[in-house]
Amino acid sequence: MIGLTLYDVLAIPTTASTDDVRKAYKQKALETHPDKLEPTVTEQERRDAEGRFRNVCEAFEVLSDPVKRKAYDDRVQLAQKNKKHWDEQHDRRVKTREEWARQVKERSEARMKERADFYENLKRIKEEKQRYVEMVEQFYQELRDCHPEWESRRQAALQWKEMADKGQIPRRHTTRI
Repeated sequence: MIGLTLYDVLAIPTTASTDDVRKAYKQKALETHPDKLEPTVTEQERRDAEGRFRNVCEAFEVLSDPVKRKAYDDRVQLAQKNKKHWDEQHDRRVKTREEWARQVKERSEARMKERADFYENLKRIKEEKQRYVEMVEQFYQELRDCHPEWESRRQAALQWKEMADKGQIPRRHTTRI
């Protein structure tokens, strides 16, 4: 079934005669007419009742006219035939969307893992560099401890470099013979 039909609104079978449609309309109109409501009902309940009454009126209008009823029955019949096709298309779209969502999730997880691996490698490289710097510094310290004059030469070289950078070293003059 395709949902609530006009026949369902009037609670009649699809084979009902025009007379049956008219009788059902009168009964449903009396049941659903908004003027039959208690005066204490809320505005929302009143709007709901008016909507149900409009549905009953529309069902009567269509089903009491043989031309409109034939057109309506043809549309319902076509919709029922196409429902299987529509359901298959819907299922295919749902599967396609689920597959797309799964692929997006996998790509996202892969990017997050890549990023985590990158930062882990970066951290490992920084740690290795720090260990290397510490090892080199320890090596130089051991050399300075073994040969104290190297430290004094190093200090002198640094002073000369600083003076050269500031332009404080006089030019050397050589004499030619």
